[in-house]
Amino acid sequence: MLSDIHFDPFFDAKPSLIKKLASSPVEEWQSIFESSGNDAVSPDGSDSNYALLASALQAARDSGVQYDYILVTGDFLGHEFERKYRAYNPDGSGYQDFVIKTMLFVNRTIEQAFPGVSVYGTLGNNDSTGGDYAAPGKAIFAALAKEWKVIAVHPDAQRDFLAGGFYAVPHPTVPSQEFIVLDTSFWSNRYHRDASSNTPDQGAAEMNWLEAKLDQLRSMHKTAALIMHIPPGIDPYASSKLGGCDNPSLFWKQTYLDSFIKTIADHKDILRDSYAGHTHMDDFRVFADSTGRPYFETHIVPSISRDHHNNPAFEIGVYEKTTGALIDYAVTYLKSPSNAGTTEEPHWTPEYDFRDASGFPSYSPASLETIAGLIRSSELIRKRFMDFYKPQIPLALSALLKDWRYYSCAQTEITPSTFRGCACPFPAASN
Repeated sequence: MLSDIHFDPFFDAKPSLIKKLASSPVEEWQSIFESSGNDAVSPDGSDSNYALLASALQAARDSGVQYDYILVTGDFLGHEFERKYRAYNPDGSGYQDFVIKTMLFVNRTIEQAFPGVSVYGTLGNNDSTGGDYAAPGKAIFAALAKEWKVIAVHPDAQRDFLAGGFYAVPHPTVPSQEFIVLDTSFWSNRYHRDASSNTPDQGAAEMNWLEAKLDQLRSMHKTAALIMHIPPGIDPYASSKLGGCDNPSLFWKQTYLDSFIKTIADHKDILRDSYAGHTHMDDFRVFADSTGRPYFETHIVPSISRDHHNNPAFEIGVYEKTTGALIDYAVTYLKSPSNAGTTEEPHWTPEYDFRDASGFPSYSPASLETIAGLIRSSELIRKRFMDFYKPQIPLALSALLKDWRYYSCAQTEITPSTFRGCACPFPAASN
């Protein structure tokens, strides 16, 4: 599981290098980067340069695991991509082609690292020719519909992706299960449409498609897992900055969140897991029914990018062979080099394994619900979780602990009303 790579081809690059990338076919980009002399991984606070991306993929290869498939939960492109491009080319000419080549390059770099392994990608809010939280654009849809092999071989998936960036394809190993891959940027509170265009409400169209697809799978006696970028529920970071627990900020527009909750509740019999990214942190969300019984979860994958002052990390999941359900995962992270940005050899190291660290026999909505309760009631467990949340960054721990109730309540309280009931007032924790 990889997320939020945020590849930055401009990092520490000379104008001549960007000009060469822009004028060269994507097939030549790897040799251009490898001959550039920029061998140091990007430092803390930066997006992923080529050295960091290559290092992460090599570490995943060196794990010795035989992967069945790879999930990439969005944000292939670096932050402020257009601004950085215009620093080299002020008139912006060729920008769309450069964006597309960058996305193709990242995808091919992943595929080349794991030949023959299927890669299931989803688009993130940065993966657009129109800027952050804008529609990706027809050119990106057209290029990736051919590039992403799991789409290219399924005409229905290709058709859906071209229409709105979402698709459904068979699970590579589990019979009668499909991956439903969503573009949740259309549901984001920050999504903006081009006011001058007659673009339809793609968020509503996607939600209708999701419900229809789940109905179809149920009629065919199939199950599903969801893959997305922006997770549902409360944005704890933004909520903590608003200064009041009674005014939480949502990742999605309320209408889409309400529809999503109803849709997954109506189809919980055929849903297994969901996967997301976006926060750059290692986290989860749990959905419970009206009786408080947890029935579904969203697993949030930490980022490769160091933009949020986190150590880069990827995860290796273990799933149940007959149901496809995630039952365990292990995190590997990059220890911050003592001289970040130098050619010091990057050192990737295991952080924790879920079952070993938690003591639970399996990753599940019920185990996550229990963990969330323990985080709220035990200071010791809370500190341990926060250490995992932003992989092994001691300086970040005090800031997270100050606002811990926002992060903890967001794990199980998906709507503003239930979040307020959890976060304010909040009881004192024990040791």
